[in-house]
Amino acid sequence: MSRPRVVVTRPSSGPDRLTERLQELGCEVVAAPAIQIGPPRSYEALDALVRAPGRSDYLLFMSRNAVRYYVQRARRLRRGGPPVPASVQVGVVGAATGRVAERAGIDVTVHSNGRTGADLAEAVAAAASPGASVAVVQAEDGREEPAERLRSAGLSVTRVPAYRTRPAAVPREIVAAVQNAAVDALAFASPSSAVSFAVALCGLAAIPKGVVVAAIGPTTAAACERAGRRPDVVAAASTAEALAGAVAGQLRGASHSSPSR
Repeated sequence: MSRPRVVVTRPSSGPDRLTERLQELGCEVVAAPAIQIGPPRSYEALDALVRAPGRSDYLLFMSRNAVRYYVQRARRLRRGGPPVPASVQVGVVGAATGRVAERAGIDVTVHSNGRTGADLAEAVAAAASPGASVAVVQAEDGREEPAERLRSAGLSVTRVPAYRTRPAAVPREIVAAVQNAAVDALAFASPSSAVSFAVALCGLAAIPKGVVVAAIGPTTAAACERAGRRPDVVAAASTAEALAGAVAGQLRGASHSSPSR
């Protein structure tokens, strides 16, 4: 029996746990990065934060890339000392972001109860003193809901663009393979990858019903639905391992019966 073919749409500059785990679960991975990650148009706001992070009471990282670009600039602009002072409360979205922060020597003190930036903002809004200053480190085109929720709680909020997400050209042969159901599943690990792939397909509604669509979390699932296709499965946790498991589990179910739409 041939291995199921799964399209992985996120960029990878090195070993990718999503790809590795899918292969461990018996899938053939088709790499089709739908986005590119790069520096922001301006480092001005990020550099100001890096040079004086102690001016904020809370520093919230919305993604792993937010941590990585912050740490890169800290190493470039400051010599010695921790990336974030002990006096600053650090919050992250997701366990994977937390692991990246801790490996960089950042002590994470606030974890959200949910899986989105809005969930993290809710946790901080409930715990912070009125007027506390919060720096939200995110993609240049990141969602505004976290900052809006924090401001509604009376906090002083600064959105800090740390990196930029840009669409990548999806190869024509992969677009054709999806349209012709020559692949078994697509794994979306971010809203931007879903949107970019939708542009290549002229809408995710072009994905045949028999091709499984999987999303890493509720925000990505919502982006898929807005782009024309409700995901068949959403990972139980916002991690590469959980997304791979969700894809493999859905494919196993589909091999015995038609998946519920």
